[in-house]
Amino acid sequence: MSTSAVASSVDYDSPAVRRGRIWLFAIAAACFILCQFTRSVTGVLGPTLRTEIGLSAEQLGTVTGAFFWGIALMQIPSGVLFDRYGPRLTVALTLFLGVVGGLLFAFGKSFEELTAGMFVLGLGTSAVFMGAIVLIARWWPPKRFATLSATMMSLGYIGNLSATEPFVWIMGWIGWRWGFSVAIFGILVSAVLMLFVVRDAPPGSDWTKREPEPLLSVIRGLGEIFRHPAMPGLIGAALIGYSTNFAIRGLWLGLYMIDIHGLGTSVTGRLLFAMAALGTVGIFLAGWFAGRLGTPRPVVLCFAGISFSCMTTLALWSNIPTAALIAVLLVFGLFSNFFPAIIEHGRSLFDDRLRGRSLTSINVWVFVGVGITQPVSGFIMESFMPVGVTTGALPEEAYRALFAYLAVLVLAGASAYALFARYRRS
Repeated sequence: MSTSAVASSVDYDSPAVRRGRIWLFAIAAACFILCQFTRSVTGVLGPTLRTEIGLSAEQLGTVTGAFFWGIALMQIPSGVLFDRYGPRLTVALTLFLGVVGGLLFAFGKSFEELTAGMFVLGLGTSAVFMGAIVLIARWWPPKRFATLSATMMSLGYIGNLSATEPFVWIMGWIGWRWGFSVAIFGILVSAVLMLFVVRDAPPGSDWTKREPEPLLSVIRGLGEIFRHPAMPGLIGAALIGYSTNFAIRGLWLGLYMIDIHGLGTSVTGRLLFAMAALGTVGIFLAGWFAGRLGTPRPVVLCFAGISFSCMTTLALWSNIPTAALIAVLLVFGLFSNFFPAIIEHGRSLFDDRLRGRSLTSINVWVFVGVGITQPVSGFIMESFMPVGVTTGALPEEAYRALFAYLAVLVLAGASAYALFARYRRS
């Protein structure tokens, strides 16, 4: 079954399809915004968790990484469930699990409780974004996919923005635990709306007429995906398409600005806000250019090249002035998240029969990348602490080593993509 075959049986201009798309996009976007918020608050919470709970640098990396390992473990199972039972049921039911994990994190008192809460929250929110992407692929014409998936990701950055300066204000008002709990309640409401309002496919879609695949066919479909010659390149790009951005913005930037440049939480929150705002623009541009150019390859390679240059600059420039640092970080924030171009490349390679499994089989490596990068970065930072000391300010050399590690990571992923991932427009 080809994508074009699905498109020919759907009247995209009918009132029923238009109404369904409005509700679908609004609910999915609201849910994704809240999930992005919960995964990003550690950028602001890092100093608080270090002092309130006594977490070391390595433990901070582990807590943050646990969220992404939870997401990664559920990506391929989510894809199977998307293709067999539909995104609506899959997303709604897993979100109820995420609510449990979110509350465990919000009221956790120890490293173990915070890690477990983040892991379960990751499991529970794992299906949200890719569920939305699968729904977009079914409810809109294929030519709109790259732009709309980028728009969804850009809207998600509202959650990232909310986890910066606005959350600093909320922390001062009701505390971080209750502020985080409000977001978890919003996720609960989104799960209910997803379950009872959203539909898996528009009227007339071939997906609504399908016969559920036998388990053996499902497994064979996964093998078909991973045997595709472009997959090594897409995996390489996915590993760097978000992980380097999140390592900086989602965890270490707040500590870096305090430890090395002596800036307070409020100033750091504003910088994080600016990076997230530029990231919103960058994500949209990645999808828009991929659609306009007719190929995502130059977008991925250009964005990765600029990200590599930014990390290399920070790794090599000792005692960088604060103004120059902020300029480099803002450029990095604009160009370091180019996942819409990667997912457009993946969409073009497989038909609707494999839609859920193929997209999640690529997306899983985004979260594997973060799940690896966060604890590894924590280990790098911890190695610069004096013997017997687990908390406290880190030296500049630790952060420069972190930037060097991220530069090498971007170079390796971009090289794999350039070598293996060719593109054919479907």
